[in-house]
Amino acid sequence: MASSATSDVTLLTEHFTYRPTALIDDIVNSINVLAFKATEAVEKGLLGANPSDLGFKIPPPTTPEAQEAGKAIAEAAKHEIENGVHQLETLLEAKIDKNFDRLEIFALRNYLSVPPEVRDWVRLSHYEGLTFTQDKDAPNTESVTLLRRKLRETQKLHALLRAEKARNEATIKALKALVLNQATKKEDVDGETCPAFAFLQNRGELMGDGKQPVTTTTEFTLSQVPGLKGLLENLEPRLEGLASGTGKEGLVGEDQKSWRRERLGFIEKETRRHMENVRGLELGEMGEVRDGEWQGEGRKLGKGEVEDLERVVSMVGGGDAGEPMDQDS
Repeated sequence: MASSATSDVTLLTEHFTYRPTALIDDIVNSINVLAFKATEAVEKGLLGANPSDLGFKIPPPTTPEAQEAGKAIAEAAKHEIENGVHQLETLLEAKIDKNFDRLEIFALRNYLSVPPEVRDWVRLSHYEGLTFTQDKDAPNTESVTLLRRKLRETQKLHALLRAEKARNEATIKALKALVLNQATKKEDVDGETCPAFAFLQNRGELMGDGKQPVTTTTEFTLSQVPGLKGLLENLEPRLEGLASGTGKEGLVGEDQKSWRRERLGFIEKETRRHMENVRGLELGEMGEVRDGEWQGEGRKLGKGEVEDLERVVSMVGGGDAGEPMDQDS
């Protein structure tokens, strides 16, 4: 029963776009407002009437005592009116609540309800055209997750492309600076500023006449002479500095090694010393191990040295010292 009542309320609320009980509440509130206005009008009418017309006996105000008694009777009459109006208002509210509760029950049972035999067959106007079959192409959790991943990767690619574009623009700007006069300048030896390859744009009187190629080539060569002259002037101070030096400028000598080369030389020297003194190995000029291997052809012995060796051998071994040995043996 509770489920059917709940379904009726839900269906009627969806149809009316408001709760069915809200209609009864509006009716009750309207009656309460009218009852309040009625009691207020009654109170104003009674307070505006003469107390003697309402049954109160007021003595004539001939003496001060009579006047005081009249005021007391008027206050008592006012109190009685307010008390009576309050009781009337309470009575009306009780009667309204009791009777309109009955109205609410009657209306909800007979008017604001859906018969059980048609409850499952009701179709409202905004239900038309709706399909409750599952669509295969409808988005689900997996498809949404896949789209999020694609979006994330697309954003990463977009950021990489923008960075690559910025690098390419910087490279193009740097290349243009080498040729265009409006680009970044660099200082030469004389303190003047000019792009490094700006002379390539200075064609002079070169007009590109294809009928006279020799003249065109000559004009182009002459147009490049100022730029080459500037480069030559830039090289002359450097050549003079190299010529006036000790011969070590521009070279990597023992006195001008960088700290990296000095470090490598120190490590190589200490390693060689360790291998020779601690390990007992004999190393060649390039650091190769020479112990136990053929070390190349040694120096040749003279004839006198060979004869001395033969005498020593004959003395030790008792051999014949008169047979000379071959010098090459």
